[in-house]
Amino acid sequence: MATASQQDSRALPGGVSQSAIRTCLEHLLASQAFAGSRRSQEFLRYVVEETLAGRGSQIKERNIATDVFGKGAGFSSQSESIVRVNASEVRRRLKAAYESGCEAGVLVDLPLGSYQPIFCATTSLVTEPAPAVKTAVEQEASVPRRVRISPSDHPLLALLLVLLLAAGGLTALRVIASRPSASLDLLWKPFVDQRIPVLISLPSPTVLAWSSADAAPPPPTEKVPVSELRSLSNYYVGVGAAFGAARFGEQLALRHQAFDVMFGTDVAFADLGRSPSILLGGFTSAWGLEMTRTLRFRFEQLPGSLDILDGDHPDTRWRTLRWKNSADVSEGYALVSRLLHSETGRPLLIAAGVHPNDTQAAVEFLTEERYFDAFAKQAPPEWSSKNFQVVLHNNVHGHSPGSPVVVAYHVW
Repeated sequence: MATASQQDSRALPGGVSQSAIRTCLEHLLASQAFAGSRRSQEFLRYVVEETLAGRGSQIKERNIATDVFGKGAGFSSQSESIVRVNASEVRRRLKAAYESGCEAGVLVDLPLGSYQPIFCATTSLVTEPAPAVKTAVEQEASVPRRVRISPSDHPLLALLLVLLLAAGGLTALRVIASRPSASLDLLWKPFVDQRIPVLISLPSPTVLAWSSADAAPPPPTEKVPVSELRSLSNYYVGVGAAFGAARFGEQLALRHQAFDVMFGTDVAFADLGRSPSILLGGFTSAWGLEMTRTLRFRFEQLPGSLDILDGDHPDTRWRTLRWKNSADVSEGYALVSRLLHSETGRPLLIAAGVHPNDTQAAVEFLTEERYFDAFAKQAPPEWSSKNFQVVLHNNVHGHSPGSPVVVAYHVW
């Protein structure tokens, strides 16, 4: 059995020792970003210490509510948001602490959709960001913050959607032609005949960019110093989300329904409560993760993988390894959720892939007759009047997804 000192010096995934993490934790808690917020300090200390004790995967909303905030047995995550609100606050304070120069050799990150922190060393050279930066910059492009399309815009619709696709790095758009199938009509029925525009929300993933203006970035095979990278937020949109905005805009336009397109953190919870909404993106979509957090199928981000979890059968997971260049990914998974009665009080459709390719596969599932009709035939007859979730698998060929295949679904 390892001694306490041996356990404290043992390296965790990412090559960081427990002693280094605890030293970093104390620096963070003493920083200006966390000063004056006892709740945020206690929250961060709790999740870090639980993870170091080997209980990271067991950290749940109820545990935090009980152990950190003193909530009793009557705590309900459905009606009380104290844990989720404070988790968002801790993420904000962590970002502020690192941006202000709080540097202790370790990066502590609290991923969206999880209460288990992830640790990585920052003093050594980063080995893989260059390919990721290249891929992100090549596949993503800046876009307007808000676009509104109304039924009277049909003459301009094709042009606008082509421009949106071009902004997302795609090269083709179907011509709006024949009327879709009855199954697709039933799928989209809750989102049409609305007097106010339907909201289409596109996430804005954070991108690492080469910060030096005096030299070109190194080749993808070379290591990149952390000091030479800068973080760009609310600046890009992924190809999967751009593809989804175009395809979903087509479906709404075919049914003479106006819609808004909004980007990044522009979308507030109040926006989701004003009209039916469509959320695109997986781990880059904060609202998508939040709205599926209590559903049977949901996302979970672990130190070594990105998972879709079956909450009714916790041993069932659909897993994709983390930190892979998108060009190396050969298969992926996506989660589709249509909620007629969501927490927003309005119908909600979520198309979320683990990677951008997978989001594109989810979009094709929701807009291609051959894919959705196949699901409608195997689903219970009353599926159209109920909530449903579908887990999809797709192969990846280069940067393009193969046909989406249903591997699990739940109708309620």
